[in-house]
Amino acid sequence: MHSKPINLMSLTPEQLAKIQQKESTLPDALRRDALTNYREGYFFVTINTRGYAPILSYISGRADANDGAEDEPRCVYTELGKRVMAIWQTVPAYHPGVKIIAAEAMPDHFHGLLNLSNTCKQHLGRIVNGFMIGCTHEYWDMLGIDWRSMKKDINKSARAAAREWQDHDHTRSFRGPALFVRGYNDVEAITIEQVETKRRYIREQARRALIKGYMPDCFRIHRNCNSHGWTMDALRRAFLADRYLALDSRRIESTLLALLPRIQMLPGSITPAQSSNLSASAPNIKPVLSFIGMRTLLAAPCKLPLICHRSDTMLFDVQRDIVLQAARNGAVIVSAFISPKEREIKKQLLIEQLPVIEVVDNGFADRYKPTGKSFYACAENRLVQISPWTYAYSRDIKVTREMCLVMNQLVRIITNKDDHWWKK
Repeated sequence: MHSKPINLMSLTPEQLAKIQQKESTLPDALRRDALTNYREGYFFVTINTRGYAPILSYISGRADANDGAEDEPRCVYTELGKRVMAIWQTVPAYHPGVKIIAAEAMPDHFHGLLNLSNTCKQHLGRIVNGFMIGCTHEYWDMLGIDWRSMKKDINKSARAAAREWQDHDHTRSFRGPALFVRGYNDVEAITIEQVETKRRYIREQARRALIKGYMPDCFRIHRNCNSHGWTMDALRRAFLADRYLALDSRRIESTLLALLPRIQMLPGSITPAQSSNLSASAPNIKPVLSFIGMRTLLAAPCKLPLICHRSDTMLFDVQRDIVLQAARNGAVIVSAFISPKEREIKKQLLIEQLPVIEVVDNGFADRYKPTGKSFYACAENRLVQISPWTYAYSRDIKVTREMCLVMNQLVRIITNKDDHWWKK
């Protein structure tokens, strides 16, 4: 049994050529990650209803109820939701080699976890597309649309004419409205070790939805926020931490200019023409921030930076112990958690339920929320995530050294403390 997605680097040139040949015949919508074999492995799929309509289920229970209790959080399916869940279970009947692992129909989206064995001949996109079509047919049945007769009676020219008035996002066909939006989201090949994590994520969806509903302020994204000290000059000072950039002011300007499209700016504070001359337009350029979480952490009187430098590698145990003890004594730890050492400390901070402000390496999509332990830390007012970046969709966003310098500079601005406070 193949329990993991194929590593394409381990395949022979002939096998790679065969996969590429098959991929080249697919519609653009099915060509996703060129490094993933979408015909074998474990996959986690999320599909949103059209317009995020909450028509598949509603959430019942109490957020603080234990698993197995009568009032534990759960999704109560609508009739449509029941049909969607039932169709998901029929996928193996149409595609031998597919194993259904878990699923959940949330009010406005569907999560599915499945495994494609090496006997499965279909691309994941074809499988998901067939599932979506089946769900839409059930939706039409409930709406009273006689789509079967339309399919038989309408001729080729009539179908072509009908396509002319389809909207750009393909939310309708000539027979009726689509249940789901076009395509599917959050698809990723995962290892067998990660399957249980995804199972747990699906199981916790109802509880997380209740928590988010009870505490909307915790999960509201605050945008275009000004911060004292977060200026263009502060961004320039970020690059002084690099000894090579610090020697050449022109390189600092060119580096800042290259990063400018990713940095959040107050709407209207800079035009494309001004961006070519940062020095002349500096007074008008206003970098801003976005954050999610409660403002009380940002206003905490004692905030301390966590930045692990390579030169202090031998002193890491000392730094870790001092940082953790400061957090236990009430300090809020602020960090971008870039290095493995910093992430090790973050893990312990979350385990001990200590307060954290995290500078993140991407902006926030409109429907963003923290994941895993970070979600519950945010709900309990122990975590704020803050970002200087505009949101960019990427499966695996690249974080450059220059971005790390900017994030560490924001850590210093928030705390108003020196990196080496723990040595004093």
